[in-house]
Amino acid sequence: MKRTLMVLGVAAAVLTSQNVLAQGETIPLAEARAQIGAIVEDPASMTGVMRQLSPEDQLSLLSDVNSAIASMPGSSEEKVAKFLNVNRAALKGSAKGNLANLVAEVFATVPPEALTVINERFAADVFNRSADPSRTYTDDEILNISTNLMAKIESRTAGTDDAAVRNTFAIAMLVKASNGSPSNLSEALVSMLPEGNERDLAKNEWLPAALGEPADYESMLAYAGDGRQPSPEVAQLLAGPQLIEYLLADVASCLVDEQGRDTTPFSDMLLPLEDRVPRTEDLSKKWNPKYRRGELPKTVVIPEPEPILYP
Repeated sequence: MKRTLMVLGVAAAVLTSQNVLAQGETIPLAEARAQIGAIVEDPASMTGVMRQLSPEDQLSLLSDVNSAIASMPGSSEEKVAKFLNVNRAALKGSAKGNLANLVAEVFATVPPEALTVINERFAADVFNRSADPSRTYTDDEILNISTNLMAKIESRTAGTDDAAVRNTFAIAMLVKASNGSPSNLSEALVSMLPEGNERDLAKNEWLPAALGEPADYESMLAYAGDGRQPSPEVAQLLAGPQLIEYLLADVASCLVDEQGRDTTPFSDMLLPLEDRVPRTEDLSKKWNPKYRRGELPKTVVIPEPEPILYP
């Protein structure tokens, strides 16, 4: 069931969740930290653990889990997939009034190279203004929501070595989530950055590249001294369903023709006809494995997540 996470107005400047922690339900931070290994293995479990913590401890745990992922062995894409799933699950478990602080924690503690994918997914399906078709937002509402959240993020990243880069990632995410309106949103958010060379870089170099198609974050990563931009296709694939599902879909597609008719004598051993995915290069055909999996050319789209909606 979808859970609407509310964003307060200008005065409050806080994103809230309907998942309210009842009195006496919290657990000590030390107990939650003992579960970090299990959380890294099963990122979805982060939501349940977060719901048992106080707002302050939620921030500490998210920072600790992100640190654990950063230090784990594996490819950049594997780590990015972990970062994406853990941080999205953490936001779903936000205590009342704590979501803005958690978003700020994401941008302050996730390595910049992993923010390249988090930015795209958060903008497309977590904070996108169109995530709830039944709710329409005015440009003024989007501007207020974005500037209030940006103030939280800038305050939290102020103590990091690469604050300007992290803040620019956040600006790019908010601009993309706005779907291009209001047209002055980027300018308004950039104006919140401290004056100087880094703000000029954000305005004139980093943001134009990040907002391009495809998004290019290389100059930002180079400035932060971070690694190269991971493959978003591989990272998002790893963050999605188990790869065995993809394998089975492709195997099934080899055993039927383009009309879905059986081409083998082993029909009793196969999936029902309506569930098979014939192979074709035409993405408009529902039996194309890529169509079945929601993939577009050169893009791997993870399953539709539970969005975090504006009010």
